[in-house]
Formats: sequence, structure tokens, C-alpha cells
Amino acid sequence: MTPLVYKVERARSLPDAGGRTLYFMIRSGSRRRPHKFFQPGEVPAFDGEVAWFEIDRKSGAWTFLRQVDPRL
Repeated sequence: MTPLVYKVERARSLPDAGGRTLYFMIRSGSRRRPHKFFQPGEVPAFDGEVAWFEIDRKSGAWTFLRQVDPRL
């Protein structure tokens, strides 16, 4: 299977809890599995609240290959 490009969104805790990153999520578009969640250490560092990544999925494992420009 060829790698696909996914939008990764940063989700934060409530501001009174320090606003730290809790997890990242991908909205895959599937109704059966609409979101995929990752812990902060599983996602490469990026600036801002949203980034696009080329991701390879094999046997249920998600591998972040590289960050890409969303306009491509």
C-alpha cells in the first residue's frame, strides 16, 4: 500500500491545566473509525495546531514518514 497524506491535529488540555498537549488525532473520514489518536511521543514535532504528514499504514501500524506541504 502506498503512503497516504493525513491532516494531524494537536489537541490540548484545558487552559487551567497548563495547556499542554494531550494527544494528536487524525480524522480519517471513515464513519466506522472516524478518529485515530496518538500520544505526543508518537508524532514528529511540528509548529502550530495542524500539520500534514505522509503516513504509511501496514498491519495496523501507523508510521509517520515526513511532513508535507498541504498544497501539494
